[in-house]
Amino acid sequence: MMNKLEINLAVAKDRRRAALKALDEVRVKQIKAAKVVSMLQAEKDTLVDVQEQINNIRLDAMETGKTTVYLPTEVSKKYGRLREIDEVLPAALRRQEALTGEKAVIEAAVQDADEAIRQEAGAILAAEQAEVWDRAQVIWADYIEAMREVLALGSTGHSRYSWNTISEHLNSLTPSGYRELNGEGVAKTNARQEKVRQRYSDLITPVGVARS
Repeated sequence: MMNKLEINLAVAKDRRRAALKALDEVRVKQIKAAKVVSMLQAEKDTLVDVQEQINNIRLDAMETGKTTVYLPTEVSKKYGRLREIDEVLPAALRRQEALTGEKAVIEAAVQDADEAIRQEAGAILAAEQAEVWDRAQVIWADYIEAMREVLALGSTGHSRYSWNTISEHLNSLTPSGYRELNGEGVAKTNARQEKVRQRYSDLITPVGVARS
C-alpha cells in the first residue's frame, strides 16, 4: 500500500503522461494544419495570374464601351477558387499559430510535471532521511543512558572503567565518527550515496536528473 508521498509521486507521473499524450495530439494537429496551409498556398500560387486576366478582360470591355463583363467559365471558376482561398487561408494561418501556442503551453506542463516528479521523489528520500535521523537520535539517547549507568555502577569505588577512561571514550566519538564517514570509511559512505542516487534515479524514471 502506497503512503501519501508515494501517491504524490504517482500523481505527478500521471500528470506527465497526460501532458505527453496531449503533446502528441497537438503535434499531429500541427502536421495536419501545416499541410493545409502548404496546400492552400501552393494552389494560390497556381492562380496568381487570374486577377491579371480579369483585369485585362475588364479593360478590354471598357475600351469597347461594354458595361457588362462576362468572364470565361474557366477564368470564373479560378477566380471563385482564389477568393475562397483568400478567405480561408488567414484562418488556417491563425489555427497554425494557435497550435504553436498550445504546444508551448503543453511543453511547459511537461516540464512542470518533470520537476514535480523530482520534487516528490526527493520528498520520499528526505522523509526516509528524517526517519533514520530520529532513529539515530534514539540510539544516541540510549547510548548516553548506558554511559550514565556505567558511571553510576562505578560510583562505589569498585570500577573497571574510570572517569578518565569514560571521558576519553566520549571525546573520541566525534573524531572517530568523522573518520568513519569522511576519512578511512569514506568508501563505505560513497557506496551508500551511490546506492541512494540510483534509487532516486529509479524513482524519477522516466524523467532524468535535472541539469545543473
